[in-house]
Amino acid sequence: MITAVFGRTIDRANLPELIDVLRMIKSSPSAKPIVYAPFYQYLKEVLQEDILGNCALFEAPSELPKETALFFSLGGDGTFLSSVPLVGDKNIPIVGINFGRLGFLTTAASGSIASLLEGNFTTESRNLLTMESSAMPEGFYPYALNEFSIQREGPAVLELDIKVDGVAIPPYMADGVLVATATGSTAYSMSAGGPIVMPGCKVLIIVPVAPHNLNIRPLVVAASSTIEVSFTTRYNHATLSADNRSFFLPNGATVKITSSERQVSIVKSGSGFIDALSRKLYWGADWRNSK
Repeated sequence: MITAVFGRTIDRANLPELIDVLRMIKSSPSAKPIVYAPFYQYLKEVLQEDILGNCALFEAPSELPKETALFFSLGGDGTFLSSVPLVGDKNIPIVGINFGRLGFLTTAASGSIASLLEGNFTTESRNLLTMESSAMPEGFYPYALNEFSIQREGPAVLELDIKVDGVAIPPYMADGVLVATATGSTAYSMSAGGPIVMPGCKVLIIVPVAPHNLNIRPLVVAASSTIEVSFTTRYNHATLSADNRSFFLPNGATVKITSSERQVSIVKSGSGFIDALSRKLYWGADWRNSK
């Protein structure tokens, strides 16, 4: 089994567990690891040893063999999001091992490595968003698993005009707006006051960011909707973010956001979404229930 290994940086407190994970991958008779080259160099410098040995390296989606059966993302949810462009359209299942803080995407336990490498896993598909804009830089990956967001760059708010399937919703002023998937409902969308949505729901969520209106609320629309966002500001640009990647969007630009036919395959692990809400966000926690 060709197994891709990806990461960025790991907190030093988690290095012993990381070493165990890497050794399990390396020693598995069924794994043929191919490692993200910058991560491989980082490991050699931080660990002061070459745990993975003389393994194959990759740095771009085109360098991943089409036979790659599993893509390990070692880190937090941010690292997982950085995995998505590297997998590209190859539909390689991504499994997230959490070395971060919270982790709604990185849910697999390090102790499950051996079983995963034997092929004992199931997957689920998550929808991606895609965007179109004449201002998008050449080579920018136009997909997002969690959300696209447009945010002010200077101290002045943005004046936002939004259309859903060609129908304008009332304009408003705000620090920005984000369009999220159901997967992204527990990320930036939730922090901005958006609803929590079960991952399998086919919807998009439009969430204003710090609106200067008392009566502006998040809006849930069908996943088949086309959302157009334009803005004006007293400054030269705003910032458009696609998950954890971004570029400057010039004043007056328009962005069209839709659901993509492209999906991400995620290895299912843990005991389910509701349990994750309870454990990670303490949903429903009440001191009276502990008596």
